[in-house]
Amino acid sequence: MLAPPVRVLVAERDPAVRARLSTILDEADGIELVGAAPDATAARVTLRRRLPDVLLLDLRLSWPDALTRRPAVVALATFDSDAGILRALRDGAAGFVLRSARHRDLLKVVRLAADGHVVLSPDAARRLVAAATRLSGPRDERPALVDRLSARETEVLAGVGSALTNAEIAARLGLPEPVVRDCVARVLRKLGCAHRTAAGLLAYERGLYRPHVHRTP
Repeated sequence: MLAPPVRVLVAERDPAVRARLSTILDEADGIELVGAAPDATAARVTLRRRLPDVLLLDLRLSWPDALTRRPAVVALATFDSDAGILRALRDGAAGFVLRSARHRDLLKVVRLAADGHVVLSPDAARRLVAAATRLSGPRDERPALVDRLSARETEVLAGVGSALTNAEIAARLGLPEPVVRDCVARVLRKLGCAHRTAAGLLAYERGLYRPHVHRTP
């Protein structure tokens, strides 16, 4: 029996970006585009009527009550929206993706967010590391805690930083998925992280994983 499609609503002010994202989602297997709204008012109407699993939300829209667990909210960001990105993650967004993200990165973030993960696309993660460094204020002492993790915990953290699911980490390391799940929970506890995104940022800061930077020829 096939799993039901991931239902996605796009709330994006820019018509060109909205059209691009809608096309990517509409053509993807296992995803159902339930609407593409130009503003918060239209998005709220579609949200109530169509009950999407994931909301791709333009950070420029005025929507103070949007960041909830249902649907999972993935913030749509630009290269000049660092403060908004950090605020959205603090407020409960499941992650964020750059408007210019490649097709596969966008779709992976959407699918993982629908499954309850806090996720970042590789390009977005690289951007957030830089933003956190500039905007976080007093120095965060947690990166030093990474050095106190066991070898297995460090490997698992590297997988989290790569935006892998528990199943993908388990396959990479040759471990049972329940072992990886327990290890992730232990790593989050040891690092004082509320969710995977925060732990992933520490992985980037400690050099455990660096997303590949794609350049157009």
